[in-house]
Amino acid sequence: MSDDVTRSARKMGKLASNTQAVLESLKAARRSSSGVSTSSILSVSSTALSQAISSIDNGKSAVIVEVGSKLTKVGCAGELNPRLIIRTEYTDDNGNLVTADEILALNDRKTASKSIEYYEDLLHKFLKMIFLRVLAPTDRPVIVVESMFMSEDLRKTMTKVIVERIRCKSLMFMPSHVCATFPFNTQNALVVDIGYSECVAVPIIEGVTMLNEFESARSVCGRQLERRVRELMEKYGQLEELGGERRALEEADWEDINNIRLIETLSVSLICLDRERSEKWKEWEAAEGEKPSMEVLCEENLVPVGGKSIVVPPVVFETSVEIFFDESLNPDSFDSSLPKILHRLVSKCSIDLRRKLFPNILLAGGVSTIPGLMKRLEQEIQYIDEKNETKFAEVVKFYQFSEIKNSPLFVSWVGASLLGSLRETIERRSLTLDEWRTGKLAADWTDMIVKAR
Repeated sequence: MSDDVTRSARKMGKLASNTQAVLESLKAARRSSSGVSTSSILSVSSTALSQAISSIDNGKSAVIVEVGSKLTKVGCAGELNPRLIIRTEYTDDNGNLVTADEILALNDRKTASKSIEYYEDLLHKFLKMIFLRVLAPTDRPVIVVESMFMSEDLRKTMTKVIVERIRCKSLMFMPSHVCATFPFNTQNALVVDIGYSECVAVPIIEGVTMLNEFESARSVCGRQLERRVRELMEKYGQLEELGGERRALEEADWEDINNIRLIETLSVSLICLDRERSEKWKEWEAAEGEKPSMEVLCEENLVPVGGKSIVVPPVVFETSVEIFFDESLNPDSFDSSLPKILHRLVSKCSIDLRRKLFPNILLAGGVSTIPGLMKRLEQEIQYIDEKNETKFAEVVKFYQFSEIKNSPLFVSWVGASLLGSLRETIERRSLTLDEWRTGKLAADWTDMIVKAR
């Protein structure tokens, strides 16, 4: 009898310790060796996060969708990864490609040359296509992860499409910068979202978005990175004939390059160098005549196209990301480099908040997955700090999942997945079809600010 009691007590003690371990792994950030030095990473266990999500009410899962200017992520609440990550584009009934610029044209009325109804139809066809590829959304709530600067026209049109035309159960919008903080269980973060069309950095202190201190730049984004890759390919790229002879790329060669989307492929195959190696590459590029020998980290790559091969030299892989750190590579832009943008943002915050931001940097967006970017950003921020004789960046650390590859690509989606598992919260804050017909609009993340005035 006493043995049974002892065994039961041991089981209960073991269960309690396991539960406590899960909670502690969520609450405390532990060090990881992935990406950069262990002192620069604030990491959360994906296993603990998965257990936390699955423990929340998961009855009728909401559909989580994040429509980006390059990629769209869609899946169900309570899941750790999106079920579908696709380009924000589709082929219409006539075989024509409808791009993201057309689907999201209402986000910038300057580019929207046609009627709202026309763009509403494009958005309806795209959303209906991606929803039906995952599940039937008509009896489920929908959460849209929105950009902080989504236009009112696009927001209203998306609401009409989801609630009225697709007839989903309800709709709720969630700001991406706030969603990104949920998986890490943090109240303080400097969220830096490097997307395809722009970079937006905003501080969050004690769960409050410090909107007055935000910074944005259109020169630090995926589109400009692709432009830089193209420039380097035009300058250093070659075509290798069947016989092995090589020549510079000509205008006719670019049709094949564009057809296989080589520039886009190269843009996700880059690395980011440290300050020392980047200076050596600058000397190499500045050298006139015959280039000096250079120790490289990336090998030359041959891409077969129509019986020939496109030669991609190491300079493309290793120096393209310098566009984020060297302002001279953006002669047509008045934007500062990425480290200067972040340093300026922190300097605008009040004194008691400044030291909370650089130790809590949270990178989001596809560009953030480039290997070496965190380490280089840490070096540049500390260099500016020393140069300006300030002490904002004595400690620079980054939030990151240690076990999920390319997690910055969908970290905001994961945060919305966590929120979507809370059924009662969704029901209180969502817009239904009946409410939409009475003229009510979906709640905006700034509504609380307006009501507080």
